[in-house]
Amino acid sequence: MNGKIVAGVLVAALLIVGIYLFSMSGPVVSAQGFSTLTVQPDKASVYLSVESRSESAQSAKEAHDTIMDDVITALIKLGIERKDIQTVNYNIYPEYEYTNGKQRQIGYIATQQLIIKTNDFDDVARIVDAGVSAGALVSTINFELSQDKQNEYKKQALESAGKDAEAKASATAAGLDKKLGRLVSVGSQDFNYPGPIVYYDRAIAAESSISAQRAAADIAPRDLEVSASVNVQYKLRRW
Repeated sequence: MNGKIVAGVLVAALLIVGIYLFSMSGPVVSAQGFSTLTVQPDKASVYLSVESRSESAQSAKEAHDTIMDDVITALIKLGIERKDIQTVNYNIYPEYEYTNGKQRQIGYIATQQLIIKTNDFDDVARIVDAGVSAGALVSTINFELSQDKQNEYKKQALESAGKDAEAKASATAAGLDKKLGRLVSVGSQDFNYPGPIVYYDRAIAAESSISAQRAAADIAPRDLEVSASVNVQYKLRRW
């Protein structure tokens, strides 16, 4: 009796495996879908630099620290929160001059960079004005997507790419006088965000506050393009 039960179970298992293998066999259609979204940046980053020169490393550092304090104070008075002001890349190094092919140390240079982030693009020119007036120089201005917006547009782009892939697969199937069956696989869900648009202008980097502010005021953020691609594979059926 037990032998018959075991045999019955084995037969049932083989039938299930056979049905599964049959369903996996047969023609399939593959397609790749694409999507490109044109979106507006929602965040700006202004990169300022503070640089001071002196005969000794200590005096260069002290001069640098004074300018840095003035710049940060000016930005805070402008309404920029301290958490949105980041200081990076602090460095002190010797300065040399070359005369008749000979190198001679003439002092030290202390440098540091500030990154000021804002969601209000109208603040960009004011940040430039405040920073340059306090003794900083402007390196670059970036317009970019916040992480929240990247996640939002990634979802939209992948959804659109998936629909494009399905439409292409359906059209291919129709050309073969067939219809799409079940979805077999989805892969290569790639999302491409090119990164921030970087602006640089000689006038923006000028030591003149008026020139820098006017140049920054003329900068308008351009649209960004984000893209995605999705690969799909469907079973084909006759009806």
